[in-house]
Amino acid sequence: MFLSSATDYREWRAAKLDRYPTRVDELIVNIGELADLDYRGTEAIRSSCRRANMAIYSCNDSGVDHTAILAFAANFGLRRIDHHLCASNDGVAELTVASEGAGSDYVPYSDHSLGWHTDGYYNAESSRVRAVILHCVQDATTGGETGALDPEIVYIRLRDANPAFITALEHPECMTIPANVGNRGEIRPAICGPVFSYDAADGALHMRYSARKKNICWRDDPTTRAAREFLSELLDDKSGPVLRFRLQPGQGLISNNVLHNRTAFQDGPSRKRLLYRVRFFDRINS
Repeated sequence: MFLSSATDYREWRAAKLDRYPTRVDELIVNIGELADLDYRGTEAIRSSCRRANMAIYSCNDSGVDHTAILAFAANFGLRRIDHHLCASNDGVAELTVASEGAGSDYVPYSDHSLGWHTDGYYNAESSRVRAVILHCVQDATTGGETGALDPEIVYIRLRDANPAFITALEHPECMTIPANVGNRGEIRPAICGPVFSYDAADGALHMRYSARKKNICWRDDPTTRAAREFLSELLDDKSGPVLRFRLQPGQGLISNNVLHNRTAFQDGPSRKRLLYRVRFFDRINS
């Protein structure tokens, strides 16, 4: 997807907006067993991802495990896993409230709200997170709603408002994430890079973003500040293009690393929220 030509952009924009879903139920694909996905289910999920870079699947499995998640992912060419700090040995992270261990230091492993971001925004360019699977094993008693938005829609809104916003967000020093330093020293060095970039092979748009207020440094110029403000307003717009849903047990979100957030939640005495998450360096094959 190359967007430098004004003509190409207009054609791509029109096609994108024409097919983009306006309701969450347009994203839902009912399938059988996760580890035994048939051709019809695979194509339905791919079709949704072509429209919106994401799909919500709903499976019949009573006991999905890590192996089933990875087998499901392989149907879409997702094999190169981001083995990050809080993931298990196979690369699958279990998102649940953690009172100890590595996860206890990070918001995704708490019951707090989680601001807008793309996964792996602190990764180096050589290890971009291009796709993510988020599978719900158990939902919370209350809360835990997800908001999601295709970065291509964000790109369109920004470019239509002011093409200079795109130029600013493509700058190689646009967004810097400071080094992650723990008790035993540096866990990850500082990472500096653009918000919008493009895959060399096919031109696919990639977005890295975090709405966090602390531990993030933005390029300090008027256009970047205006672009950030515009994006923040877009994500907060209750009547805008954001799709909001709450995954139920057996449902999952597969995406080309779309923008997403999470509301705070509350567990019950015998009902503890648990989601499996896997990050991939591959994009979903279409």
